[in-house]
Amino acid sequence: MAKILPTDGNWIPESCSFPEDVMIDMLEELSRDVPNLMHKEYLALVALQSKWMAKLANRQPQEQPSEEERREVYIDDVDDNEMVNNRIYIPRLRPAWRARHFNILMRALIIKQGLLNKHIHWQILDKIMSAPDAEGQAELQAFVDNIGRL
Repeated sequence: MAKILPTDGNWIPESCSFPEDVMIDMLEELSRDVPNLMHKEYLALVALQSKWMAKLANRQPQEQPSEEERREVYIDDVDDNEMVNNRIYIPRLRPAWRARHFNILMRALIIKQGLLNKHIHWQILDKIMSAPDAEGQAELQAFVDNIGRL
């Protein structure tokens, strides 16, 4: 089976728009196919669409990262004080959580010496995992920054 190439050669925008397009098409068809839709029901569909779009926007991947952002380095070859971007994955360790990842900027020394593993605790994990994505990212970044000052 041959792959269908995207129109502009870039998969991310097209794949990001797919769930949005599906939801919009479904709601338009539903509104059109259901005769005598009451105003209250129509407003409920509009509210459903806004909630869907808000949640979807929070889960969209970033646009194509630059070469610098995609660059990988062997941590032992990096100076201890150089700032590196580290993607931290936290699995679903509690029933109320969902698996998440955070891109955190930290000194290479923190990774080399395993300082994050030594200082992380359930209280900070509960705080970042119960927060929205951007807030959890900021909380974890602040926590890592504090470790770097020790």
